[in-house]
Amino acid sequence: MKTRFLKLGMPLAVFAIAIGGAFASQGSTEGNLLPETGWVDTPSPCMVQVECSDIEAAVCTGFYNGELRQAYAKEHLSDATCAKITFQRQ
Repeated sequence: MKTRFLKLGMPLAVFAIAIGGAFASQGSTEGNLLPETGWVDTPSPCMVQVECSDIEAAVCTGFYNGELRQAYAKEHLSDATCAKITFQRQ
């Protein structure tokens, strides 16, 4: 009985550990799934929309009247101003 359990159980246990290890070693792409909306605050708050990210990289920028300006995000959707720093999409 013990031998039969080892013959059937060990390969199944090794297979289950291998599958678990494969999923555990995958990197997360969660930050890339939903881009963050950035806004250029010129000439009025949150006027020009730019696609940004919340993953730390270079600061997100957007053009307004031919000038490159930094884009900010709203902390809450109901905010009238944009103060949260955003980053370039990668």
